[in-house]
Amino acid sequence: MKKVRYITGAIFFGTAFFVLAIFVTMWLWNWLMPALFSLGAITFWQAAGILILSKILFSGGCHGRSWHSDRKKKYWHSRLNEKWKKIPDEKKEKIIQRMKEKGFHNDEETEKQ
Repeated sequence: MKKVRYITGAIFFGTAFFVLAIFVTMWLWNWLMPALFSLGAITFWQAAGILILSKILFSGGCHGRSWHSDRKKKYWHSRLNEKWKKIPDEKKEKIIQRMKEKGFHNDEETEKQ
């Protein structure tokens, strides 16, 4: 029963948030664009289209953060770890010191190495 209520609430609040975002987009467009760029006012559905289009253009498609990106991240992390293990300890210390000088450091991570 709790699961049904949770899913129902998530659908309701998700839809409410999306509708609110559409109204805010429509209000901002109709307030700014005609005055700044002499563009016409837009409707609710045009604002929804603008939001969906901006999501596609600026978020890398409809997947957002997909499993592909996690798989690629693990692949590159494993390759970097392999290379890091091959570096002699003296050279590792020099690299860590240079990174600290430049402001890129995480003391917890470097102590584990």
